Amino acid sequence: MTRFAHAIVTLALLRAAHAQVETVQPGAVLDPARVVTQVRTVQSLHTPLPEQYIWTANDAAVATGEKQLSQLKRDDWKVEPHLFRTGFPLATAPAQATLYIAGPRHTRVWINGTLVADLTFHAGHHMNFGTLSAPVAAALHPGANLIAIEATRGFGSHHHTNARLTSWLNSGEVLAVKILPAAEGVDAPPILQSDASWLSALHATEGWQTAAAAPPGWLPAASLGGIESSPDFFQWNADAGMYNWPGYWGEAPYLANYRLAPVTVTQTPAGTVLDFGRELSGRLVLRSGTARVSMGESLGELLHAPYLGEITLTAPPGGEARGPRTGFRYALVQGTTHADIVAEGIFYPAPQIGTFESNDPQVNRIFDTAAYTAHLALQDSILDGIKRDRGRWIGDNEVIDRVVLDVFGAPRLAGSRLAGSSLVRSGLEDGIGPAPVVDPVNGLPGYSAWWVVAEYEYIERTGDLDQLRGVRTRLEQLLALMARDLDSRNVYAGKGKPFVDWSHGFSTDTPESRRAVHFEYLFAFRKAALLFALLNDTPARNRANTLADAMALAASRFLEDPDGSFGDRWQTNAIAYLADLRWPLKVPDTSIIWPMLKRTVTGRKPTDVITPYYGSYLLETLARIGGGYEALTWMKQFWGGMIDNGATSFWEAWDPAWAGDDPHAKLEADDKVGYNASLAHGWSSGPAAFLLEDILGIKPAEPGYARVQITPRLASLQWMKGAMATPFGAVKVEVSDTRILTVLPNGMRGGVLLPMGTWTMNGVSLDPTRSSTNVTLLGNGELQVTLQQGGTYEFLKQ
Repeated sequence: MTRFAHAIVTLALLRAAHAQVETVQPGAVLDPARVVTQVRTVQSLHTPLPEQYIWTANDAAVATGEKQLSQLKRDDWKVEPHLFRTGFPLATAPAQATLYIAGPRHTRVWINGTLVADLTFHAGHHMNFGTLSAPVAAALHPGANLIAIEATRGFGSHHHTNARLTSWLNSGEVLAVKILPAAEGVDAPPILQSDASWLSALHATEGWQTAAAAPPGWLPAASLGGIESSPDFFQWNADAGMYNWPGYWGEAPYLANYRLAPVTVTQTPAGTVLDFGRELSGRLVLRSGTARVSMGESLGELLHAPYLGEITLTAPPGGEARGPRTGFRYALVQGTTHADIVAEGIFYPAPQIGTFESNDPQVNRIFDTAAYTAHLALQDSILDGIKRDRGRWIGDNEVIDRVVLDVFGAPRLAGSRLAGSSLVRSGLEDGIGPAPVVDPVNGLPGYSAWWVVAEYEYIERTGDLDQLRGVRTRLEQLLALMARDLDSRNVYAGKGKPFVDWSHGFSTDTPESRRAVHFEYLFAFRKAALLFALLNDTPARNRANTLADAMALAASRFLEDPDGSFGDRWQTNAIAYLADLRWPLKVPDTSIIWPMLKRTVTGRKPTDVITPYYGSYLLETLARIGGGYEALTWMKQFWGGMIDNGATSFWEAWDPAWAGDDPHAKLEADDKVGYNASLAHGWSSGPAAFLLEDILGIKPAEPGYARVQITPRLASLQWMKGAMATPFGAVKVEVSDTRILTVLPNGMRGGVLLPMGTWTMNGVSLDPTRSSTNVTLLGNGELQVTLQQGGTYEFLKQ
């Protein structure tokens, strides 16, 4: 960054001369509905393209499961040619025609017996396949035409997912084809596109490229559907190379777009640097000419290691060229003036219902940034990182889902197969995959456990028992799969990767990571018991609780250290506490782990490195044991430290030791160090849920918030106020030392816990000694007030 700063030649603000383009201040939380002149929905702007992803019949990588997908990580494995052909009529031969192919790493194409293209895609910069093109007008003629294609499997992204379409795309075994009657880069109605009518084969025979009838043994190609027909196609950066496929948007219809101009434009020897003021999910749009562009979440990444590399964009006359979707704040432009380029933001147009405000500006900034980080994760599905990996990791989503449900609720989707659902619901259903469930979720045993926990938290917040009934069979199959991971002692002993956290010792197979996964499983079986109770299935509930009891006993016998703790790491002890709520019943054990957890504020050890992901569980543990002061203090130090180092959304990894001129270069994640790490990672948004649930103190006491419990903790704050999204509407709370105001929506019942003292409610004294009262005096002097209906309730301390 220092080299970059000294290289500045000029600094100017871009003229806000383009329609529907505005600027905002650096670091400000972006609300597209407020700061942009017009937000346009994808459904109103774009019709999905007709071409389909196809592959040879009976040869999809996903057909044989995870073992084959893991083999596909070898670029030299399964690279035999695959054959495709189809006929197509033309009334007249166009003067210009361009062939587009996406998917293969190498392809040869014959039209009417003439070899018209021999194309190779070179993988790199996290683009797993790209768009290849060639002019083909000379080979076309009026009447019947024949196209024959020899294709070699693409590279794929190889991430594990339980969604079938995503797995297929990730395998690299896809082919998309179309011919447009236009020059390269110009969109037009296709005269040919790939679809299920094509024929396919694995073995070549003499004359297969030219025979009028297909040789024996050819079968209809397997089709995955239209290339824009499913949100499963827009994940894991698998479609990043489709950006120059004419007409391709690669967005679900329920998303929305806005245009944003850069805040600053800086001329440097490397090119023109655009700063859009904060992290955004979207792409660059070139209005005219040709430009070489790259994008970065930080200046360091932009100048040294842009995640998607350098991309060439060419805008056709009178049109625009869109770059690939990614997460970025900065762009480097070469070959054209900066006035030709704007950012096109992509977001889920859900209104923000949950809010938090207090007397502490830093706490307020943390909440706003956390909510914005979660909003960025709301894309076609709920994605863990908008740059890396752009995929559905269910462990990450457990944190994101809670924030989304607290802040944005569960709005219904429209215009897709997900109509009547929500991103949280569809993410859970796609995350576990179709029945039968035979693999761990995301290939990670711990993420199977987090799926169960996330499922419970979705039901707890929405009361969507229809969804629970719909996934019940898969839930039981997943629990049976998890149970097989326990040894004869009822200790976790699974064979999968026991990933917990990027911190040392937790992202590989170590005794520490296995011990933590044991508690993640225990946590899941406890939540499963509660889910079965909601279904009135007592035998299933008892089975889950019995297994959880056995795991808790095994933890005490085989995993607990002699001093009563579970090692000296925050992660393990936090999840052990949350998993079974056993610590509050064993005061000596709580006193043992408390000094360890308090190192967050009293002075940490070098081994006290934790991601913002598992930091959310540590926040919750600190609040439950300590009452909130230590949790709030550490939140300000940890998440506030990211903001102090330039964060506009919260990062995938963080440690105070990594602060400095270029902290992005020091982040440790995904077994790497540096710019590969994401600076907008939804798993880091936990403070938003923490402030609403554990500080403002709003939590569901019955599924779907039929009853709400409000237990505010001011901790170090003087006052606070906020709102929580619920199916009934917003629950609003204002708190100071002497006043608590609660607003419950109609149809909701609730309870409020008041600190020790004498209180009035709406001007009437609260007397717990009267038998008919709605007030209960607790053993510690607190008052529990029962509210039987919605309304506004003001409590004043006398």
